[in-house]
Amino acid sequence: MAKRVRSSCRTRGTCSPWQDLASAPGVVKLLGALLLSPLLAALSAPLPLSAQELDSGHLYLREEGRRVGTERFRVWRTGSTVNAVASVERVQRAAWQVRLQMDPRLLPVKYEIREGVSALVSGERFPDRIRFHFATPEGERWKDYPVQDAAAILEPGVAHHYLVLVQALRQAPDGRMKAILPLEGRSVTVRLADRTGQRVSLGEEPVDATRYDMDIEGARHRVWLDADDRLLRVLDAGGREALRAPAGG
Repeated sequence: MAKRVRSSCRTRGTCSPWQDLASAPGVVKLLGALLLSPLLAALSAPLPLSAQELDSGHLYLREEGRRVGTERFRVWRTGSTVNAVASVERVQRAAWQVRLQMDPRLLPVKYEIREGVSALVSGERFPDRIRFHFATPEGERWKDYPVQDAAAILEPGVAHHYLVLVQALRQAPDGRMKAILPLEGRSVTVRLADRTGQRVSLGEEPVDATRYDMDIEGARHRVWLDADDRLLRVLDAGGREALRAPAGG
C-alpha cells in the first residue's frame, strides 16, 4: 500500500542553510554534474579486470517513424552482481539516469531513476518485499510489493530493460514471471510467447537475430537479440521502437 508524507522545511521553520544553498541555480547544476558523473563513468570507462561486460551500446529511439531520443546503456557482471545503467534522452524531457542492480538470477536488488538532481523513484529488495520510494511535489511516497511479484523490473520507455527481461524469462519456469512497472505503480505478468529467427538491419548491415515475442497483459512486445545476446531492437506494444546504432554510427 502506498504511503504519502507531506514535508516542507519552510512551513516547519527548520530549513537548514544547506537547503537554501541547494536551491540556488548554480548549485543545482553543480550537484547535478556530481551526481551524473559516476553514471557517465560507468557507461564509458573501462571495466575492472574482474568484470564481464554483457552488452553495451547506443540506441536510437523512435515513435511513429520519427527519432525522439537516444539511450546509451551498459550491462555487466562483477562477481555475484549484475549491473545495468543507462542514460535515456528524449525530446522535451529531461534526461533519465537509470540504474538497476541484480543478483546472479537477475532478480532486482536495487533500482533508481534520476531526472537531473531529483530521484524520481528508488527501490530496494528486502527478504519479504521490494520497496519503492517516490519524491513528488506533494511529498514522499512508498509502495511495497511482495517478493513473488518482483522477479523483474520493466520501465516503459527504457529499452535495455527488455534485454534483461528476455534473459530472465528464458530461465523462468514455463517462460512466465511477474514484473514491476515502478513509475506506473503496478505489477504485470510477462510471458515469453514465441521466438523466431529474423534479421535486423543496422544501417546498411543486416544482422542475424532471434526475435522474442513477449505477452504483457495481452499486448505483444518484441525484442531482437543477436547470437551474443546483444540488444539490437525493441518494438513495444505502443509502437515505441529502439534500434541499435550501427558500429561507428
